[in-house]
Amino acid sequence: MSTEAKPPAQPEAPLEPGKFGQFLKEHGISTNRLPDSCGVETITISADDLHQALKLLRSSQETKLDLLITVSGVDNNDTIDAVYHLWSYYNNDELVLKVMTPKTAIPEGKLPEVPSISNFWSAANWHERETYDLAGVRFTGHPYPRRILNPWDWEGHPLRRDYKQPTDDLNSKHKVSFR
Repeated sequence: MSTEAKPPAQPEAPLEPGKFGQFLKEHGISTNRLPDSCGVETITISADDLHQALKLLRSSQETKLDLLITVSGVDNNDTIDAVYHLWSYYNNDELVLKVMTPKTAIPEGKLPEVPSISNFWSAANWHERETYDLAGVRFTGHPYPRRILNPWDWEGHPLRRDYKQPTDDLNSKHKVSFR
């Protein structure tokens, strides 16, 4: 066993913007590139820039990301993310775009807020409701912001790290329960 001290880990250099990140940068929208997700460019933007960025990515002849595949939510250790997967039929290309809200920026007892894009992409309507229901991301400006999968009086958001499963006769560990 060697007693040599290991050199301190070098901080990773920021990733160079990909073509979509560069496109948004040229139009005045700040992005940060994340490692690619299964070979797909992945970038983050601020919630304030979401509408403008999506309109540019959808309507520009250069990008033509004309299909919203899905909107989802992820509860990471330090952030809660709204994740958008976009596809271009014309360019046969795709992009993963994230709005990351630091947990420290979310007031106690509140949910992270991201602007709704359902008035721009009608497919986002149900995706945003599902993301609210399961991951606890509130989409401001949504036309009908209520639960879609769980009962309306359900407590909590099942895909959150702080979620506590309610115990009842169907999921208790008691010998006569259904489990």
